[in-house]
Amino acid sequence: MRLGNSIQDHCDVRGLLDHDEYSDEFSRLLCVAQNEGVSFSECVAAAKLIRSSNGPGWRQAWEELARSHLRRAQEACRTGNELAAQKGWLHAANYFMAAAIESCPEGAEPTLGALAHTCLRHFLAKLTPQGETVVIPWLEERSLEGFYLPVTSHGANAHPVVVCIAETRRTKEEILSLVLRSARQRGMALLCVDLPDEAPSPRVAAETGITAALDYLIEARGIDPARIAVIGDGSPSSLVTRGIALDGRAAAAVCDGGLWDLWAARQTDACVAALGMVQAGPRLPAMNCPMLVPLRAGEAIEPGHARHLLAQHHPGNRDILLKVFGETSSGPWTLDGYDPILVADFVFDWLGQQLNAGAGEADCIRRLESRL
Repeated sequence: MRLGNSIQDHCDVRGLLDHDEYSDEFSRLLCVAQNEGVSFSECVAAAKLIRSSNGPGWRQAWEELARSHLRRAQEACRTGNELAAQKGWLHAANYFMAAAIESCPEGAEPTLGALAHTCLRHFLAKLTPQGETVVIPWLEERSLEGFYLPVTSHGANAHPVVVCIAETRRTKEEILSLVLRSARQRGMALLCVDLPDEAPSPRVAAETGITAALDYLIEARGIDPARIAVIGDGSPSSLVTRGIALDGRAAAAVCDGGLWDLWAARQTDACVAALGMVQAGPRLPAMNCPMLVPLRAGEAIEPGHARHLLAQHHPGNRDILLKVFGETSSGPWTLDGYDPILVADFVFDWLGQQLNAGAGEADCIRRLESRL
């Protein structure tokens, strides 16, 4: 699939950033380039090729880049060059992720998503200490898969752990690519988990996966439950919020605070009231832990209305920060001023402040506020 003829400027990378179908993924690539997760120059060159009249399509351009880095990683492994192998695996994983967003022709080869997962698994094995793919017990017939990245080989339970839940907007692989540097620079272990956006059975809610992830950390890894935070992927959904509220053990949370459920309930209640019927009651429990509610500028819920809904629904929680991202930043890699890397830095500085991970987090947050 090639981009539409409406994109005319073949010298400006915003030609892809402004294209609805590919903008989020291309923005992610340019953002992870700041963390050396891909090459910025390779992304720009690929964009020019994709937008040229006789160039490769989206999938082919990124897949070719991914396979070239895959070969470099394999050669580096054969020659014992661990740093080069680590870089090659990570670049290949990110390029395979980009290629995978476009539907693939049917064939016998593994899917691009599976290749991205394999490359990322090899990358994790090259880290010090090693990251790993883990299986988290959940239901009798179903488990959750995640990536676990400890901070040090000894005494890892002395460090805070952040659980990143991939629900509908991103996969655990994509989330890891965006938060890895922020977490490791701040001495925080990571558990990135995919959570289904639908209930696995009529009797079990999808949000119970949050409890399964925390049980795994506490029981299998010996993590202090007072130092676990949970992050949602920013989806227009309150599933992660419901899971955190029902479990009750998270020491801090970055989620929507129930905004999408509350907003939808208000629309329903208004219609019901207009018909003279009895309005429905609350649809989700309130949260008592410190909470950062990220809101992307231009999303459906206006910030003032969002603050009003949060204050009404969590009246006993005075430690709620609603932060609107994407209002002022203007980096060349951003989409509508929204830079996921700066967002990750802000989030992990806030989490460090809540979990007492170190000193100086408040100053970091103030500095980031001037850039976001």
